[in-house]
Amino acid sequence: MMIPVKKAYGYVTRINNGETQVLVFQHPIKEAGIQIPKGTVKPQEDAYQAVIREMKEETGLENFHVEKLITEDFWENVDGAIHNRYFIK
Repeated sequence: MMIPVKKAYGYVTRINNGETQVLVFQHPIKEAGIQIPKGTVKPQEDAYQAVIREMKEETGLENFHVEKLITEDFWENVDGAIHNRYFIK
């Protein structure tokens, strides 16, 4: 059985004129599309440490706090790899 690859997804939100907005960006590789900050959890990290690192690396933000785990799931990638995904706000 294949060991799942842990992935952390960061939902960066703000309130602007009374509306909640979610930060997204166009990936440098156009075919990768619009994304949220995310990445693989390193062996020495937990999902929270990974999402903080990814949000800093991919957005340049320093002044934010992580609130909570929204949900977690398992997903099969097209290459057959199983991803254990952590969605964090």
